[in-house]
Amino acid sequence: MSLVLLVMLTTASGGQEANLRQTPLGMEIIFRGDSTPRIRFSTVGAGRAFIPRQRLRINDPNPAGDFIGISIWGERDGDGIKVRLALIYLDPEEINSEGRKNIKEKIVASYLVREGEIVRAAELDRLGIEPFEMKALDATPLVLKPGEGPRITTISVLEVERIEKHFDNYRIRLRNKSDKNIVSYTVSTGDRSSRTRGGDRGRTSTVLAAGATSEELSLQGDHVERAGIKIPVIIFDDGTFEGDSQLATQFLAAAEGVRIQAPSVLRMIEQTLKVDDSDLRAAFAKLEADLWIIPEALYKQPALQFLKTKFPEQDEKALSGLYEVFKGGLYDARNIALSSLGDTGRIVKDFEERGQFASAVELIRRTLERVRETFGEITSAKR
Repeated sequence: MSLVLLVMLTTASGGQEANLRQTPLGMEIIFRGDSTPRIRFSTVGAGRAFIPRQRLRINDPNPAGDFIGISIWGERDGDGIKVRLALIYLDPEEINSEGRKNIKEKIVASYLVREGEIVRAAELDRLGIEPFEMKALDATPLVLKPGEGPRITTISVLEVERIEKHFDNYRIRLRNKSDKNIVSYTVSTGDRSSRTRGGDRGRTSTVLAAGATSEELSLQGDHVERAGIKIPVIIFDDGTFEGDSQLATQFLAAAEGVRIQAPSVLRMIEQTLKVDDSDLRAAFAKLEADLWIIPEALYKQPALQFLKTKFPEQDEKALSGLYEVFKGGLYDARNIALSSLGDTGRIVKDFEERGQFASAVELIRRTLERVRETFGEITSAKR
């Protein structure tokens, strides 16, 4: 089976109006005789993809040296794509500000690949790399009709309103047909390709209101074509759910952990907000330090008893696993606050270095008021 790397290449920005009206092209890179499943790279606008060394067949390791992969750039040129290939290396002698090795490139070839033609990257042969082939193809998006395209398994209240097939991905919009708000739903395109929308850190804010249509979701094309699209679970804002009961129970247990820990976090924030402006920067630093060591609102035994009452259908083994999820929710509540405080703290430090103390205090107070509002919503949420 051929290994195909698909690169979305759109018309170059700033080109002539006539070019902008041309059919978008995609590049297909073919490795003959490779049984590895197809890999697709989406580079909308950028016209760039990276092929790691392990995806290449190396006939002689000496000419090319210790490169880590090949980078491909593409730009629309008339009825084809102008392509540039470069070997990518890590420079062991140059370290960037993040402590990582700098990346260097060595241009090895340029090509013009016209639509429908196949061009062989013959220059790679002299570098000891098995050449691959490049082909420019029509990449016009296609709106699929009901019944067309990949297999879709969904829950009755969440329907696919629109699905488009792009060169290397599928894009879908989902509509909530129920009369209840959805706080979390999962879209899966295989065992290793699940994406949960909303419900992060156990929070229960609405991600798809009753009757509303979702934002566009982009799903990797090869995953969709192998496994289809599945929506295994939906969680509503009243704590009910449809679909996979195990996934739903885990979400609800994490949400309970956040909810039970939230009042203690909220009290700490409210106490800090009572501090005078002259002492607020010090109080803010203390709040952040105290949140890191905040006691758990429920320790293991009372937590297990709570979960047994909340989820009576779970056996002892399941409750033990559910406790770990619940405990994660306890710490997620703390982390919700720490995330906002950490972002603000970095800006505050910059203000302080410039002597802008009033601005620092104003920012701290706005942040604390926003976090207080968040935790107020968590503690008052329906459950």
